[in-house]
Amino acid sequence: MDLRALKTFEACVRLGHFLKAAEELQYAPSTVTLQIQRLEADLGVSLFVRDGKRVIVTEAGRWLHHEASILLKSIGAMRQTVSDIAAGDNGSVRFAAIEPVASQQLATVIADFCKTRPKVELTMEVSGSRSIAERVRAGELEFGVCSAPPSKLMLEFEPLIEERLGVMLNTNHPIANRDNITASDLEGLTLLVKEPTCMYRELWETAIYPTRRNLFSFIEVGSFFVIQQMVKSEFGIGIVPIYSGLEQEGSLVIRPIADLNPVVTIGIAYKDKNFLGKAALLLMEAIRGIREPNPALTSAVPF
Repeated sequence: MDLRALKTFEACVRLGHFLKAAEELQYAPSTVTLQIQRLEADLGVSLFVRDGKRVIVTEAGRWLHHEASILLKSIGAMRQTVSDIAAGDNGSVRFAAIEPVASQQLATVIADFCKTRPKVELTMEVSGSRSIAERVRAGELEFGVCSAPPSKLMLEFEPLIEERLGVMLNTNHPIANRDNITASDLEGLTLLVKEPTCMYRELWETAIYPTRRNLFSFIEVGSFFVIQQMVKSEFGIGIVPIYSGLEQEGSLVIRPIADLNPVVTIGIAYKDKNFLGKAALLLMEAIRGIREPNPALTSAVPF
């Protein structure tokens, strides 16, 4: 069944006249007549009864008009949705990010993106770098914001920022007011660290060297928020990325470790930009706004 003929038929019934339908559709009157004749021949029924210059819709025509109106509206909606997806104003995006980048850097970016593109179905997960990279490789995520993935996963990686580890201290702690805190200042103290699979834990253990690990007492905590609350309760010292947003005026401070300065690069990991939808590409572009003005971190070619 020719959709153009259905559209012509719908206009004829709605406007009550073939000529008016021709004017609206910008067809020649003969084209309208021909399309209606072909539609009737295709269906094997008369859709109109001719009464002189008047045409009266038959019972079959009235039923077809009802169904055609629904179908044409549905097709119109489909066309609009496809157009919106192509423009990045519709569709779905599933991605993941590590903490505390997710809460400290990306939350406002994601909120602004959702406000400007409310039709996009967005799913943001928070996970560890290793899991994110593996899921991007498996196609379960469009992209991830994490540390550099292993080369064996064959993912593209676009560096964004460098994160440095520091120590989170209660302001009442004896070393909280020191300008320089070294690893030796932490010996014998209780350190609150993330789980072994966390890149920040790996970064810390790499920085202090294997021969010095037995000089520290560790408690594993699976959440930076919990670490924050434990330090606030004057228990332990947190090993955390240096973010002012994790500090709390009057109760918590984060200090760098002067003699270690452990650093990790965070960026966008993705499989192949040619398979990403427009909405995903636009979200990635928005996330690039957190990039540091460091030439070494801006060498990747933008989409």
